[in-house]
Amino acid sequence: MTEIPKVTIHGTGKSGDLFAPFTPHQSRMKNALIDWPQDPATPVGSQRFALAIEQARHTMSMAPWLQYSANPELEQAAAERQLKHQIAAALDQGFVLHDPSFPEFSRLDKHNQFGLVNPDNLYFLASIETPGTYLIHGKRGTSADLQIQVGAGDPGFNEDLTSPIPVSEMDRGDLSVKRNGEFTILISDTEPCDLKTGENWLCNTKSTPKGKLCANSILIRESLMDWDTETGGTWRIERLDTVGKPNPLPTPELVDLQYDRAARYLTGSVRGWIKFVEQLRVTLPANHISPTRKTGQGLPGQFNSAGHFQMREDTAILITVDASDARYQGIQLGDLWFNALDFRRRQTSLTTKQAYQSKDGKYRFVISAKDPGFENWLDPAGASTAFVFMRWQGIPHRPGEEPKAPNNPEREILTFDQLGERLKCEPDFTPEQRQAQLAARHASAMKIPRGF
Repeated sequence: MTEIPKVTIHGTGKSGDLFAPFTPHQSRMKNALIDWPQDPATPVGSQRFALAIEQARHTMSMAPWLQYSANPELEQAAAERQLKHQIAAALDQGFVLHDPSFPEFSRLDKHNQFGLVNPDNLYFLASIETPGTYLIHGKRGTSADLQIQVGAGDPGFNEDLTSPIPVSEMDRGDLSVKRNGEFTILISDTEPCDLKTGENWLCNTKSTPKGKLCANSILIRESLMDWDTETGGTWRIERLDTVGKPNPLPTPELVDLQYDRAARYLTGSVRGWIKFVEQLRVTLPANHISPTRKTGQGLPGQFNSAGHFQMREDTAILITVDASDARYQGIQLGDLWFNALDFRRRQTSLTTKQAYQSKDGKYRFVISAKDPGFENWLDPAGASTAFVFMRWQGIPHRPGEEPKAPNNPEREILTFDQLGERLKCEPDFTPEQRQAQLAARHASAMKIPRGF
């Protein structure tokens, strides 16, 4: 076996270890100054990306909830996990989504996640450019909700807290589908006058008071209420003037540009999400759940409720929410890094199709560090602070009217004795039932074509 030589990276803490802890002095520096070794044989782009990893990691080390954590080792592990996700997403941005002349869809999943990826969603991303005419070929699945968005702006979520700005969009009800479930979506700056059944159009430009927006991205979200019975659709994209043409061969210059795109995405996204979470911590009181409110741009028709809760061994949080007629309704736990916690082997999320409904028609969810013996337990998976996010999508409403906001959820913080009294009319859930529940969840999550 060939021994890999070590290099010394100044500013990381020890020789040859990119992920050694920063010293207290380093972690409080305003600017990370890294004396990177210059190797003429190493492409500039890969050096830039390696430096971006260090810059991103330093930014994460400055997050207030890590600096002042009562359990810094646990928070550090969560930070490293989120950094890994962001690196994977950045490499996708650089090497898969870099070429709008030869687009392809990239899947967002638990391994390249960012921004509290929804366990119930299938995400598909592609890059386009304007001018440019594109055609999406698809076959409709049975997902509870579907949203297709053409956007403009920098990819991902950046330091200015701006994500791609919607240029045009459609949801499940707007999509025209043939009898066999197939459809096409044309993306161009001029609407064709001869659209037939199963053919759809989205505009890639939009006039605003600040000027014309030109689209450069596509995001598709399919939301599933039942992992066992619902399936996602199939999606393929092509640019009409490059169909049948070979894509360019890689060159050192192209690879440098790809690494540079990945580096810029990584540093901007890490800073943006930390800034976003810190604003949430300031605006949302600890141990409370917010009233339902409309989600920001890019998610038309979605309502949400959120909160962050300190986890203690001797207490539990009880969330009570009404049933609704939304096509999709779910609850999810994350940590302060906006990691979506392991949703395959742990019950860290539930939809109202997956959850037990009490006899009074309400849904009750218990968030606690230990299993309370209740079916709708949400496992914080070791997070010292659990971030709770609830979503409602596809609320029926009359044309031209705004959908009505769902009723506000309620929260109670209880000792386990109080919790037992509060849930005395609910059926017990044994350890054997929990094991069977988690086994079934894992099997459902791994089924093709979902493959969360």
